[in-house]
Amino acid sequence: MELGKIPTGIESLDSLIMGGIPSGSFVMLVGEVGAGNVEFAYTSAVKLVNLKNDPILHASVKEQIERDGVEYLVVPEKICYISFTRSKNDVLKEIARSFPPQFARVFRDNMFFKDFSSLYYSGSVAPASWLSNAEKIDLSVLKGGGSKKLLEELISFLDANAPHNLVIIDSITNLVRACSDTVEWFDLVSFLSMLQRVSKRWDCLIYGLMTANIFEPSKETEILDCGDGIMVFDWYIKSTFQRQQTMYVKKFRGLMPHMAKDNLATFETNVTSLDGFNVTNVKRISGKR
Repeated sequence: MELGKIPTGIESLDSLIMGGIPSGSFVMLVGEVGAGNVEFAYTSAVKLVNLKNDPILHASVKEQIERDGVEYLVVPEKICYISFTRSKNDVLKEIARSFPPQFARVFRDNMFFKDFSSLYYSGSVAPASWLSNAEKIDLSVLKGGGSKKLLEELISFLDANAPHNLVIIDSITNLVRACSDTVEWFDLVSFLSMLQRVSKRWDCLIYGLMTANIFEPSKETEILDCGDGIMVFDWYIKSTFQRQQTMYVKKFRGLMPHMAKDNLATFETNVTSLDGFNVTNVKRISGKR
């Protein structure tokens, strides 16, 4: 049986994880504030677009992944960015300020952006006038409750646009917040669990951004368990005046056995204005090489 693999596009990471991520994966990118999970998603999206559009690079990565005849290269067709609180311009401005100019251009030209902020803020005390004219809330569509309507619209968007694409959900934290008062917890977790299941049929890659330590530990664990993979982004103190961004894979179906075999434990990472997210060093289990 052939197995598809989607590179992250981040060469310094793909070389360590057998070429990339199993296709049809729902990956939770959970992190402390500013630890790099958002930058990981941005960098991966841009580099996957570049991989798709560069015949020489595409051929090279294809050869690396398919040389053993077991796995084949899958490259998402486009980026689908789902936001519950931010506009497209907000995201593009952030990328333009943090990364090389081509990052923002690639995102703008290859991104299908879906802004759910009008539904997200429908039950908020914030005035509707704070949204742009194009985003003003149509109260006639919210009779059944804003969060239920939000889930319905999200499901419709995913059904129509997720297959064979990269989907970035910004964020799982905001989705859970929006639905926690009016949607039963079991139903919300069931939705996330079904999203993990249907990602296989769609043969896509879904990144779910999530901020750590917002929810009580048992609920956070239940949410994270819905993903195929959990990549944790964190900080650790190197010295009195220096902090280091790190990443480790807490869970990943189809990937963890390879990482265990290579004794991979923690990745030191950084984010630069030239290359975006990068792995700079690898700490192996018990110092093994």
